[in-house]
Amino acid sequence: MGRLHWLYRAAGLLSALCLVLICGLILAQVIARNLGSTVRDAEEFAAWSMAAAGFFGLAYTLHSGAHIRVQVTLRFLPARAQRAVEIVATAIALAIAAYLAWFCVAFVWESYTFKEVSQGLVPVPMWVPQLPMAIGSTLLVVAFAERLVCVLKGRTFELADSAEMSE
Repeated sequence: MGRLHWLYRAAGLLSALCLVLICGLILAQVIARNLGSTVRDAEEFAAWSMAAAGFFGLAYTLHSGAHIRVQVTLRFLPARAQRAVEIVATAIALAIAAYLAWFCVAFVWESYTFKEVSQGLVPVPMWVPQLPMAIGSTLLVVAFAERLVCVLKGRTFELADSAEMSE
């Protein structure tokens, strides 16, 4: 499972790079405006980068243990019940992520099939900025599937939980 963890980290890095791209686009736009010009479709590219950053970061965030979870209720349950709740919750999250990924991939495929192009000044095939959405949601499915296997085997999936256990 080391390759999957590497993949989650790579997606997290892509997410961070998208955030840097947003900063660069905004900075370029500010400089261009002060010089009496503009950067074509900077707002559109920044918006696509923000969406890409969010979707690329999903699997990395799950693996890091940074998604919002209500663990306070689990602490009051016996160990067997905690495990059962974790299994059910992870299975439900896996189903929701799979549903999301299915429709994201279908959405990107539809844009590719119909050759949709952005309406800004720079014509961009829409499947290109939509692709991170499909990749990120699919990686989230893989991460939830791995988490479900880990929970079923009694192992920890989140890095934060592993760090706490080793202390």
